[in-house]
Formats: sequence, structure tokens, C-alpha cells
Amino acid sequence: MRIKLLVVLCLSTFLFLAGCRGSSEANNANNTAVVKTATPLPKTSETAAVDTTLKTKTETELKAKGFTDVTVDLSTTPATLRGTVPKGKMAEAVRVAQEAAGKPFTNQITEK
Repeated sequence: MRIKLLVVLCLSTFLFLAGCRGSSEANNANNTAVVKTATPLPKTSETAAVDTTLKTKTETELKAKGFTDVTVDLSTTPATLRGTVPKGKMAEAVRVAQEAAGKPFTNQITEK
């Protein structure tokens, strides 16, 4: 009788411990975090052509509105506007650039 009880206790302990082990993918305080980062894609000639077209179009629109000292930098994300504009014209310059390009810009324009 004691042997049967001992076997049942050992078997139940084994099953309990096997069930608590979990999988290796389970979140656990002892696991180290695996961070997956995106691999940057190299610019192809197609994206470079689109970028130069967009830059030229945006700078042309800015110059047409009288903002001759503003440049467009598309190498950053989002694209960046740099240069100087007359006082009170900064918002207009950003608006013109955004309408021409159809996307937002980081504003690094200063007012004279």
C-alpha cells in the first residue's frame, strides 16, 4: 500500500513539474529580450529620382512664392526645411512646402 502511494505521489510530482516548465518562448524574467530591428534599405535609382524630383518641385514652389533662402533636405525623415524667411512668413513657407510635396516637413527655418 505504501509503495502504491509513493508511486502515485512521485508520478503526480513529476507531471506537475513537467507542466510548470513551459515552453522556451514563454515570457520569463530570466529570458533576455530579443529586439528585432529593421534593416535599412539602400536607395535605388528610382527612389533617388523621386527624391530629386520632389526636392526640385518643392524648392521651385518656394522660390515662386518668394522664399529664395529656403532649402529642402530629403535625406532626413521627415524631410527638413532649412534657411531664413522674413518675419511672420515662416508658417506660409512651411504650408507652401507641404502642399507642394504632399508630406510633412521638420521646420528648421529661422526668421530674419
